[in-house]
Amino acid sequence: MISAVGQTIVMMTSHGDVARLLYGIVVMLLPSAAIFVITCLLTAIPTAIVVWFTEEFHIRAAGFFACAGAAIGALSITVLLRSPAVWTSGLVCLFVVAGFVAGLTYWFVMCELAAGEDSM
Repeated sequence: MISAVGQTIVMMTSHGDVARLLYGIVVMLLPSAAIFVITCLLTAIPTAIVVWFTEEFHIRAAGFFACAGAAIGALSITVLLRSPAVWTSGLVCLFVVAGFVAGLTYWFVMCELAAGEDSM
């Protein structure tokens, strides 16, 4: 999302100058890649731990996955910004909701895959 907003700003400020547009795109690649990698690390490691835990103890509850996703969302934005102000802004709510939806999505896909294996 950050990259898309940045690219849109570059596109609007280039005023039809293709060289300036290409320069802006190339300049935005490094920060976009860094943000992507940091976000993946902040979410992938805790998610892998949750997935391992649920597989180890055979947890299949949708509420567990939703709450775990919400907690990972809150954890990732807190670690990323390292400011108590995150909790007073609406920003943490966005990450909690995104994690909640991601947890439910994982639960749904996991249940569908398990149902597909049972029918074989």
